[in-house]
This record gives sequence, structure tokens and C-alpha cells, in this order.
Amino acid sequence: MKKFVPFLFFLSFLSVLFIGVGQAAADAPKLYLNGKPLESDVEPAVVNQTTLVPIRVIAEGLGFDVIWQKESKKVIVHNGETRIEFTLDDRTALVNGEAKTLLAPATAIKNRTMIPLRFVGENMGLDVYWDQKTKTVQLFQQVKPADPPPAEPPKTETPEIPAKGKLKSIEYNGIGSVILRYEGDVKANKPFVLNAPDRIVLDLPDTAFASDFLPEPPVKGTGGSLTVDGHPTLTKVRYSLYSDKPSTIRVVLDLTAPTNYTFTEGQGELRIDVLDAAGPAPSQPPATEPPATDPSKPPAKKYKVVIDAGHGGHDPGAKSVLGYNEKELNLKIALKLYELLKKEPAIEPYLTRKDDTFVALDDRAKFANDLKADIFISIHGNSFTPSATGTETYYNRSDSKQLAEILHQHVLKATGFKDRGVKTAGYVVIKKTTMPAVLVETGFLSNKDDAAALQKEETQNRIAQELVAGIKKYLKL
Repeated sequence: MKKFVPFLFFLSFLSVLFIGVGQAAADAPKLYLNGKPLESDVEPAVVNQTTLVPIRVIAEGLGFDVIWQKESKKVIVHNGETRIEFTLDDRTALVNGEAKTLLAPATAIKNRTMIPLRFVGENMGLDVYWDQKTKTVQLFQQVKPADPPPAEPPKTETPEIPAKGKLKSIEYNGIGSVILRYEGDVKANKPFVLNAPDRIVLDLPDTAFASDFLPEPPVKGTGGSLTVDGHPTLTKVRYSLYSDKPSTIRVVLDLTAPTNYTFTEGQGELRIDVLDAAGPAPSQPPATEPPATDPSKPPAKKYKVVIDAGHGGHDPGAKSVLGYNEKELNLKIALKLYELLKKEPAIEPYLTRKDDTFVALDDRAKFANDLKADIFISIHGNSFTPSATGTETYYNRSDSKQLAEILHQHVLKATGFKDRGVKTAGYVVIKKTTMPAVLVETGFLSNKDDAAALQKEETQNRIAQELVAGIKKYLKL
């Protein structure tokens, strides 16, 4: 169920950043600095395929002073360490006295000096990202990598050393996991946390972007981003070429609050699992606590079972190696399970989604809680490396362990796949539900054999039938 929503967009050269965005005011991109909007009476503009931004609002947001010299038509931006001089209608700027050439001359628009965005990023210590979904330019002040190597004596310039590894893709799985796929030798630094704003940072030294990820060699400080929907704290994943000598890629996970996470390194894969906001863990019932219901007695009313088909709508989940989307498989199994449970006199089944619609993770949990359901089952398909195979089941609280163990054995019987065990995780749908809740990973869509078996209706029928048997066993029906 590592539901992969591939990055929607990449950036190569900022000089052509907004081709196709248009220059109408309603369609003009918005500017953000360190996650906060920059208010300006002049929007960014595209002139001859070069993106221009108002220098004053960015400079002042960074703490620079801005001086306008009317007679010489100069704009001076300085902060004590850096001094940049622009002259209107001139393509040359002075950075600490050194002449540098702009992609386009400094231009006055509505009495505001507009400067090429690429120049601003390269010379004012900014990482620049374009978010296609929200039509925004995100500017972030650069931070130094964790644990920098000891300073060395100056060396004469040597030929550039080729990167040892190539980053092929960055994907979000829809339930809190960010997956980085690579080829070659990639040795990631240990992730570290920054605040104001809160974020998790991962650096990949000696790593470049694969040509099928970014077709053109990126400029230092440029990259792309993915907006994340439905997670309690993770809002965006950004990436950029942090350094070009040696080539270092930085990946940043933007958060709304300090958040726990785990970092896993696999063959050709790196994964950051973003859990819940950091803080005291909720009180847990003792491990020996029995289910809330009393299965030893005939039910006075029907047991409510909520079936959750993972993903849906604009969130396709993992992409099978055979071409189908995880959301389709999840829904097929969920609908089959629903129809079978409708035939059980002591069970009243419910679906979080009945068709190809998107339902936020919190809304799925709330739906089950509002129903006061007795059981919650979330159905997913896994994805990792092509060699990964098998069935695994997750639970969060101790009162869900018995249900997870029973259902896991039944799903294993249905799939015949490798037993990857019963595990704990902080996935939203099994953590925020208040009844026994499990998340079933039926098999790996990234594995040719698993994907082929799961695509067959007979396998889907067996999974649904075995889930019914497991539910009845748990409830002692």
C-alpha cells in the first residue's frame, strides 16, 4: 500500500519556468517566502520567456534594505554582507562589486523594479520551487547540510567528479510515506529536523537527478514540489539540487507541527514514514483487554463493520507493474466484501467509498467513529522494489492486535503469498479510529507475480471470502 502518487511536475531552468501559465492577473503565480505569502501590488510576470519578480518585496522579506536612486535609475539591495546593484533597462548587475549578467534587464512595471527570478534565487541564498497544482512560487532560505565535513585547506580546482548515484523519482504513497527511488550508489545522510517552519530535511550527497526525472541539468537551488492532501501534518514535499560540487540533492518535507518519523533504507529505495504530531502518546488499553463487544453472547444488535477501500479519486495509490491502479483493486475487493457481509444476519457492513471518489483520511476515521462501528478494515495494495512480495497487516492500538492476527492468517490463505507478518504503524485510519482497526496490505503491485494474481477476480473473491471468515471468527459468530 505504498500508494504512490508520482511528483506532478519538474523544474529544469527557471528561465522558462512559467511558460503556459499566462500573464493575466487572475492566472499570475503567487509568491511565498519560507511558507508565508508575500503581498505585492505587482504580480510576477513573464517577459520573453523569463520570469520577473518584484525585488523589493522579496528583499525586504529577507531582511535586506532597498534603496531607490531616481536620478541614476538604480536599485541597491544590501544587508551588511551582500550588496546588489541593479540599473533599470540594464542586463548587468553588481554583486559585491562583481559584474553579473541577467537573463533579462531589470524592468519597471507599475513603478516596481522587476528582476529575473533565477538571478534572485542564485544570488540571495534562496531555493526556488514551482508548485504546478497551486500555481505558486515557493522561496526558501537555504540552510546548511547536517554534519558538514571538516574544513579543508583551499585546493586548486579539480575536474568535476561524476555523481555516484541517480535519483529516479520521488513519490508520496497517500498514507504518510515518502519514497525515493534511485540507481547506483546512494548513501543518504541521516535526516534532520528544522523548525520555524517545521520540516524534515534529507540530503543525498554524490547524487544527481536521473535524466528521466529531470531531462535538463538543473541549476543549483532549483527543483520542484508536491502538494500533499489529507495528512495531519505533512503538507508538501520539495526537492532541489542543493550543491553542484559535489552534486547533492536535498529533499524537504514541510510540516505544520513537529512530527515523529522513521527513515528506512532499502535496495534502490529510501523511505521516510511521517507519523503523527510529536507529543505524548494517547493512553492505551491494556494488551489483555478483550474486544469491546462480548462475542460469547448472541448480539442484541448487528455488529457494524466499516470497509475502507484505500485511495480513490485523484489519489490513485500505487501503480501496478501491469498498469492498473491500486485504488481500483482496493475498491473491487471492498465491494465484494461488502456484498458478502450483507448476507450475514449479525453484521451490518458500511463502505467509506462506494465508487471512484476521494475521501480524506480523517474523514474515513470520523465516519467509522460516528457510526460507533465495531470493526474497521482498510484494504490496500503494497509497492516497493520489484523483488518485494507478500502480505502484511497493520494495527495501531493493542485492542486491535487480535483482529489483525486473525484477519492476517485468513488473507494469507487467500493469496498464498509470502507471510510478511503483523506489524504496528501510526497510519491515520487505524490510529484515529476508536474501535479495533486494521490495515491489510494484500500484496505488492510492484511485483509482477503478486500484481498478476491480485488482478484475477478469483483471487479477489478468495480475499473477500477469507475476510468474512476472519471477521466471523473474531466476533465468534
